Amino acid sequence: MSRIAPLDPPYASDVQQHFDRIMRGKPPLVLFRMMAGHPRAWEKFRGASLLDRGPLSLREREIVIDRTCALNSCEYEWGVHVTAFGAAAKLSEEQVHATVHGNANAECWSPVEQVLIAAVDALQARATLDDAEFAALSAHYD
Repeated sequence: MSRIAPLDPPYASDVQQHFDRIMRGKPPLVLFRMMAGHPRAWEKFRGASLLDRGPLSLREREIVIDRTCALNSCEYEWGVHVTAFGAAAKLSEEQVHATVHGNANAECWSPVEQVLIAAVDALQARATLDDAEFAALSAHYD
């Protein structure tokens, strides 16, 4: 049992509106219910724009998140994303497997997706991109 209980429904109307926007009809994640239980923490969490759509497509975002989770041994978060967003992101079983066990050059990825994965791998390994990695990423993203 956790020391801090997540919110249980019914949620305050403003919290419900945020959950509806974030989860698009699915039940809110326990993480969100925990954060929303503390108004200041919830506001900071949402205010950091961690939950906005950003410049990447859903598929690109999920590839980056899944790979980052795999490289950092974040099994729970990886599982949440694969379960909640894998189908919507049109990730095949082979691609889901490759987020953990493949490399950036795995044939299941498109050339642009290979660039994304290589960037994630480089940032994880060295916290920077070399000139070639930056040029490859810049060829597809501004």
